[in-house]
Amino acid sequence: RAGTGRRWTFLRLHNATVVMVAQLARGAPAGLVLDEAQEEEEELHSSPEARVRELEGRIDHATSASALDLVGWRCECLALTQIAWADDLFQLGRASFLLARAYLDAGMPFPAIPHAERAESMLLASAARPEAEALLPKALLALADSLSRAVLAPGRRGRTSQKARGNAAALYKRAADAYHRSLLAMHRVFGRGHVACCPVLRGWARMAVGRSSDFALARRLLARELQIRSAKGVNDPTAAESAALDETRRELASNMLLEAKVASSGRDNSPSSLRAARLRREAIALLAGSEVEAAPAGTMEAARLRLQLAEACIELEAWGQAEAALVSAIGYTEHAFGCCDHRSAALWAELASIRMRQQRHEAAAADYEHVVTVLELLHGPHDERLIAPCEKLCHALVALGRWRDARLALGRAQRLACARYGVDSQSALRIAQVLRSIEQQMPPEDQGDGEEE
Repeated sequence: RAGTGRRWTFLRLHNATVVMVAQLARGAPAGLVLDEAQEEEEELHSSPEARVRELEGRIDHATSASALDLVGWRCECLALTQIAWADDLFQLGRASFLLARAYLDAGMPFPAIPHAERAESMLLASAARPEAEALLPKALLALADSLSRAVLAPGRRGRTSQKARGNAAALYKRAADAYHRSLLAMHRVFGRGHVACCPVLRGWARMAVGRSSDFALARRLLARELQIRSAKGVNDPTAAESAALDETRRELASNMLLEAKVASSGRDNSPSSLRAARLRREAIALLAGSEVEAAPAGTMEAARLRLQLAEACIELEAWGQAEAALVSAIGYTEHAFGCCDHRSAALWAELASIRMRQQRHEAAAADYEHVVTVLELLHGPHDERLIAPCEKLCHALVALGRWRDARLALGRAQRLACARYGVDSQSALRIAQVLRSIEQQMPPEDQGDGEEE
């Protein structure tokens, strides 16, 4: 230990000398350089224990430091802890855990794994100490999160070789075991229904869906989290507890909607289709209990969830709820990408379709006109992508009895189809047949209008 301390002192002195010489060479004021050197000398003679406490105080009060700065400080804390408390397994395990968590916060799961593993082993070795027993569940959660994020890392998910699949399967198994050990430790330290268990359940559920599409396991884990949070917020919940409860509802509902989408099949009365309908109904009930329908879609995640809700409501023919979810998602999409965007146009077309099903033809016609205008601005007035919305606009206008406008809209679709696919194409012939049918049903006073088109 004495030799290690001397080496540490020599390296710090060497680094301080190099910095001082470099500052003088750049023309820094000598007085300022000497003051900084004096501060460095005072810091040098401070004990490693005092240096660790100083660094941890800096970390606790750091408001503008980057994640990489925090990682560097935690690395220095670990190095100093190995000098100051070389025989204290709890202090070494604590420093390793904090460094692993810093790596995770910086988005670097792979270097976090060995530090989290060392933290687990050292805390287990010092489990007789109450503080070590209390910290062990968090260290296990850090290990599980590190392994989980390594499993779900984009670079690994795309690999298809047998070796890569085997490594990913091994990581997944290690992560699942770590989540299980962390959950058992949480039960032992905090109790089975404590909210400290919720991050374990959430992380495990996300890994189950992201790695193996195990929706059933994820649904059980998230349902347990919802049960814990609901029991916690039964009497006068705080704003943070209410927000956490709503977030859990949304996560569970999103998982159930994805599971329903996977379970859907072409047969209406098949067991999988019936299960998908049940899952959608349960998800809609969950979302109705949260603030997802009332609050604006302020984030991409919230907008995505509203689109999932709209899709589920469409499958269940709950048109009013589907319309409300789509209107909210459109607001965010236009705010994020602009009104003149193909994503916004697609959502407006879907909204018009829902309003047609509700027999709200005037609103649907206005929506289809908006879609045509946006696509014109994006792709020009002669683009083939205008054919479908012009046809649908014609249907809405026919339902309103606006025959002249309907003929103009369908005539435009026919010209675009002829220009793109040919006069004798199936699409052009079909549109021409519908156009003749409209002309036959038009009132006599409307027959002569629109010939110039």
